[in-house]
Amino acid sequence: MNLVFLNSFEKVTELEGIVSAQVSIAEEFGEWRVWWHEKGDQTIPFQESWYTGMAWDEMIGEFRRRIGEKRRDGYRPLIEPDEGRQQTYGGRSVFVRKLELYGERHSDPELYESLRKWRSKQAASEGKSAFIVASNRMLAMISAFLPQTAEELQHIPGFGEQKSAMYGEHVLALTAGLARTTSFPLDWVDEAIGVQEVEQWMQERQEERRKGEQAKKELKQTLLQSVAEGKTLSELEPLVSLSRRELMTRIEDLDKEGYEMEPLIEAELAAVPADVVEQAWQLFDSSGDRYLRPVLKRLYDEKSLDDEALSRAYEWLRLLRLRYRKTKSGAVKEEEAAAEQTA
Repeated sequence: MNLVFLNSFEKVTELEGIVSAQVSIAEEFGEWRVWWHEKGDQTIPFQESWYTGMAWDEMIGEFRRRIGEKRRDGYRPLIEPDEGRQQTYGGRSVFVRKLELYGERHSDPELYESLRKWRSKQAASEGKSAFIVASNRMLAMISAFLPQTAEELQHIPGFGEQKSAMYGEHVLALTAGLARTTSFPLDWVDEAIGVQEVEQWMQERQEERRKGEQAKKELKQTLLQSVAEGKTLSELEPLVSLSRRELMTRIEDLDKEGYEMEPLIEAELAAVPADVVEQAWQLFDSSGDRYLRPVLKRLYDEKSLDDEALSRAYEWLRLLRLRYRKTKSGAVKEEEAAAEQTA
């Protein structure tokens, strides 16, 4: 077995004084193993197995998560990462991470909300996603540091010359005249926030992301199992704690990934008159399936539908469109296969 990593940790307790521990990573025939060795009660050592498996990413993720827990419990490594390794954390410089952490802690809620509203309007006018205009972290730092000039704005990570030229006037109009207790340049933040604070903050964020990814996996499994059982949208809604609009989006995403949605489609279309379904199918053939409103207007008098009925009509049309596209795609593939055989 090859020992890949080893480090010692200590924490100070009132009852036992200094408690020692070690963490190690080893590899054998492509299998990774992570252990935590610690002195237990009455100096009896014990060992925790943190990970055993073949996946590097999973191993590193679990290692970092567990180390974060031990740090929060008071353990500190005897060998800290060297200066070269400390220059980056999570792909960004430690100093930038400190600025982001300060921004998160000291963001002005009212200004942040004003900046968020400006970003939404700006993104809509440019036809861009909001995060491309400015990330949430950038807005938080602006609302915490309160830049008053274009030069100061460029001290905010992400707001270089280009973004400052594009958006500086709008941003500075929101920060103008606001009293601040901090100053530019922002090098003082390097002393105000320690590296260990950044490490703990990043570990907490990684844990939040891990939990979020796990929740997505569980949601996906619940949806797929429920769809396979033929449950309707009304039956799915309380199981997954999503609005019907969000639920429909998830169903369409699963369909794009290649999962079978036909049991749900069948269950939902059972409540729609067969002749109406057939008419909608023919309208997809004649008018295309990209836009649903022209199809809906041919099927219903919109003025006669209340909001709920209108939403339900769009739902079954979206589901029918999934079936329609899958059917047409299958037909095209059959034609291509037949053409290859006769060629």
